[in-house]
Amino acid sequence: MAQASYTNPVVSITGIIQGGLQVGHKITITGTVRPSGGNRFAVNFQTGYNDNDIAFHFNPRFEEGGYVVCNTKQKGSWGPEERMIQFPFQRGSSFELCFHVKSSEFKVTVNGKPFMEYAHRVPFNPVDTICITGIVKLSSIKFQI
Repeated sequence: MAQASYTNPVVSITGIIQGGLQVGHKITITGTVRPSGGNRFAVNFQTGYNDNDIAFHFNPRFEEGGYVVCNTKQKGSWGPEERMIQFPFQRGSSFELCFHVKSSEFKVTVNGKPFMEYAHRVPFNPVDTICITGIVKLSSIKFQI
């Protein structure tokens, strides 16, 4: 059964992913980057409500011309950062961010265009929570299988 969307959720939001992440899942986040109030936002796919185990940390930063940091956290320790210098986000602008779960990686599209792939560093099956923080106003979080 398809999971209901979160509509106009208040950031920071921590929401359940029913049944956990599975191959073929598509999570689409639509919203707007706030014009001020900070320099970054993050989308975390994690196990449970604490942030000790984050399978995929997607973290756009409006610093040094803008870049995106991706990482994995295991038992409270971060792994090596992957940085994308390409930066498709703008303050005050709306965006559509889509995460597609594949067997070996997350495929990320921004505004309908392929942005990056992030190889799984840990099993994604235990991931049952999405957490979004930072300078975004969200319209929706949708789940497709």
